[in-house]
Amino acid sequence: MKALILVILAGMLLVAFGCSADEAAPEEVPETEEPIEAPENESTLLPSTEENITHCQDGTAVGQCSVTKPKICDIYGNLVDDAETCGCPEKSIKMGNECIFNCEDGTLIGECSSDQPYYCNSKAQLEEKASVCGCPPGYDMDGERCRNACDDGTPKYVCSTATSPLYCDGDYNLVMNPLVCGCYPWEFLLEGECFDPSSREYSSEETIRISETLSMRVDKAKDRNCKDGSYVSLQLTVSNLGDEPVEIKNSNFKLFTDTRRAYMQNPGGGCTVANLFQWGEIPAGKTEVGNVWFKILGGSGTHHAEYVHMYSPSVLKEFYIHLDMGD
Repeated sequence: MKALILVILAGMLLVAFGCSADEAAPEEVPETEEPIEAPENESTLLPSTEENITHCQDGTAVGQCSVTKPKICDIYGNLVDDAETCGCPEKSIKMGNECIFNCEDGTLIGECSSDQPYYCNSKAQLEEKASVCGCPPGYDMDGERCRNACDDGTPKYVCSTATSPLYCDGDYNLVMNPLVCGCYPWEFLLEGECFDPSSREYSSEETIRISETLSMRVDKAKDRNCKDGSYVSLQLTVSNLGDEPVEIKNSNFKLFTDTRRAYMQNPGGGCTVANLFQWGEIPAGKTEVGNVWFKILGGSGTHHAEYVHMYSPSVLKEFYIHLDMGD
């Protein structure tokens, strides 16, 4: 009887404290991805809590400007440029966060360049400042500039080749100096000045300087009615003032009319032809005087004469002479 009671109690204990079949089964572990590993350097990305940086190596506190401008001590204990906050030393200028101490050629701000007369100004720019930096040997101070030539490049006290016959004087001005440099090809020296003989009009009986060595005068101009047509006669005087003979050709001298044509020709009859001008060489110091005849064809109008003389192969001059016709 006691054994039966023990069996019943054991069964009751199993019912009261046992687990169901489902609960008793082992729990299945679900498949998962591989575990994520922490980065090897993860500890280096995190702020260090082992050291609290308060100063830079020169003793400047973090966030403060160093005595060495424009340096500032950053939060990592490094001295970095910050000209906006800390400013710049004397004789330097702020450019962004940096301080500039010299011009492009290396000259310090406030000092003279080795290339006179340039000076490195407060904007770190080279400027001419001869009053401070002086001039190189052979140069003169002209305001703040240094120069040894005129504006066209001609050295002082030299005749210009670019703007002949101008001369670079002691004040670096280009001036006429015909005694030294001569004259333009179409001019000649007359009483110390350059003279263009064809720059004005002339009249009969006026002596005209053709060149340095020649003078000319036209006078006694008359209208002539000869048997073979109308003519103009005039007297031509040419003087050679030089030391060398000069050749004068009949092709040099011309007569012009307003509406008629004139050409050099002696009359065929009815008019006395004498003392003709002798074309050709005029000896040095001599004067040639003679009459010149021109035949006039058609129309009407006033007359004028021109003497055409060649100064050089590239310069041809014409002299306008208004003829005062006699009876």
